[in-house]
Amino acid sequence: MMSREILVMDGEKKLETAALCYQCGACTASCPLNLFNGVRINPRRIIWNIQQGLPTDVDPFLCMMCMACEASCPRGVRILDVIRLLRIEAYQANKAPQRLVQVLWNVYEEGNPWGYPAKERGKWLETIRSDNIKDKAKTLLYVGCVSSYDIRLQRVVKSLVNLLSGSNIEFTVLGDREKCCGDSVMNVGETGFLEELIQDNIKLFREKGAETIITISPHCYQMIKNIYPGYGGDFQAMHYTEYLAKLLDENKLQIDARYEGVITYHDPCYLGRYSGVFEEPRKLLEQVKDLELVEMPMSRWLTLCCGGGGGKIFMETKPEERPANVRIKQAAEANAGTLVTSCPYCIINFEDSLKLQRVGLKVMDLAEVLASEKM
Repeated sequence: MMSREILVMDGEKKLETAALCYQCGACTASCPLNLFNGVRINPRRIIWNIQQGLPTDVDPFLCMMCMACEASCPRGVRILDVIRLLRIEAYQANKAPQRLVQVLWNVYEEGNPWGYPAKERGKWLETIRSDNIKDKAKTLLYVGCVSSYDIRLQRVVKSLVNLLSGSNIEFTVLGDREKCCGDSVMNVGETGFLEELIQDNIKLFREKGAETIITISPHCYQMIKNIYPGYGGDFQAMHYTEYLAKLLDENKLQIDARYEGVITYHDPCYLGRYSGVFEEPRKLLEQVKDLELVEMPMSRWLTLCCGGGGGKIFMETKPEERPANVRIKQAAEANAGTLVTSCPYCIINFEDSLKLQRVGLKVMDLAEVLASEKM
């Protein structure tokens, strides 16, 4: 399975990366940000300017970091690493968007990018009844920031806990002690605080006896799997779809769910393009009785970003310029009754887009579908 290692890039490496590009323009054509009002961000031009030693003259915070540009590049240019370096440079020059700077302060003060009280992070546990949650265990369920606080997304957490408990898996959680994985900090371009945050998390994971870490968010998954090892955090990171598929292969997971209707699955960018996890979610959906699974035109490597990556979930986007609107339309045109995904940001953006469109469609997380009795 492919996994996208993140490079720590300096100016020399930026030039080496840019040298690979032969200016075909596939990256710019594939960018979902350019679906509306012409070209908003031009990766081809960014790389060309670097090749010529010219200023890039681009706002790197426009990028959703969805990796569509890299997936379409025939030369393997690490465009996102260039964007990430440009963000670091912008932050150091005090040119980061104020909203993202506030995100940093929120993580620093309360441990989450929205600034919700840290002491309320574990309140979701009050609705959970499971003897399988232990104080220490080799398996840790990392819930993540938004799923810990958002009432809608807490239903996803509860569904996953029920699936794990039903498979007799003992696991631990962090509750109020859990902090941001660091994805939001890295997207701002702040490196010093990122290292401090990751080291604190690694220490807590080890204190809990964790060897395997299951995540709900693909963004947390990408961080713990691909970024933490560079700071000494050598854990087995698995997105919950991978972990449940593994349990299924080992005959430890029994899926009794039933869905009478048509479902389509949306591949989250950070789970699919970043880590190559495409088949596991579909394999799990195939276990649901009476379910008909259909594919949208843009799936797997060609999946359309929901618009929430790269810190964009914290930024205000004009309603008519949200990629999630296009995805909702694609799901409806596929005659699906439910759009299923496995990322909290995708859930948020799709449900927001549903409010703007008169479409008879429902949005669900995969864990909710698997844990349901009958729909």
